[in-house]
Amino acid sequence: MADKKNSFIEGSVVLRQWFDTPIGQVFRQAESTLLSQKLSENFRAEVLQLDFIGWEEAFHEAMRFAHYTILDHDTAGETKYTRVVAEADSLPIDTHSIDIVIMPHTLEFDENPHQVLREVSRVLKPEGIVLLMGFNPWAFWHLPRFLPKVKSTTPWNGRFISHYRVLDWLRLLDFDIEVSQGCCLFPLYKKDTASTVPTFFRKILAWIPFVPAAYFIMAVKRVSGGTSIFHLQNLKKRFISPLTEPATKQIHVEKESSDLH
Repeated sequence: MADKKNSFIEGSVVLRQWFDTPIGQVFRQAESTLLSQKLSENFRAEVLQLDFIGWEEAFHEAMRFAHYTILDHDTAGETKYTRVVAEADSLPIDTHSIDIVIMPHTLEFDENPHQVLREVSRVLKPEGIVLLMGFNPWAFWHLPRFLPKVKSTTPWNGRFISHYRVLDWLRLLDFDIEVSQGCCLFPLYKKDTASTVPTFFRKILAWIPFVPAAYFIMAVKRVSGGTSIFHLQNLKKRFISPLTEPATKQIHVEKESSDLH
């Protein structure tokens, strides 16, 4: 079991490097465009990202937030953002204290993806938002992942989960689905290929199950009344004392911890 978990952790780390490859950059461009669009439409104070991916700058400029924190398995890779070292399936964060959770292919590289979503639901405030990206397991672009020499390499070694299953999990956790769409329609071609295709044609292709190489989901946590009644200290204060340069700090949290006080 430990070896399996370590393989998932290793896969998520190697995924950062894969995003720098030509095909990885195509995924990065498509997904950062959608993230930027949705983040620019929503001002929220506390933003949490699960897993460091190395291209946060691609959508960071579109974000309007007070505090932005990345939770990851380790501190490998340089970033200017505050980072917390912990496990996504046991978040060391107070209940109902986060406004937006960003999940860039988090579920594919976690041993217990359903538990991760339960934790995300727990820490989100009422009307909080989750922005989630995943690889489409039915896309014909991903057929090489079934080849023996390929399926052990990143990202093909991840546990691809269909967006229909993710949608079911989110609905069971009382999320309303605001956006569910395919993206990265032409991952094997240069970045500007999609821009040359008419918009209406791209929309049609995005709905064909085996065409989009990835999917993007935006869901909102609903509760009775729909109004947050929680008045907690901001996330930054729960992790570290106020700093002028918070990104220079790394925080390690033991998995046994469930809440910060």
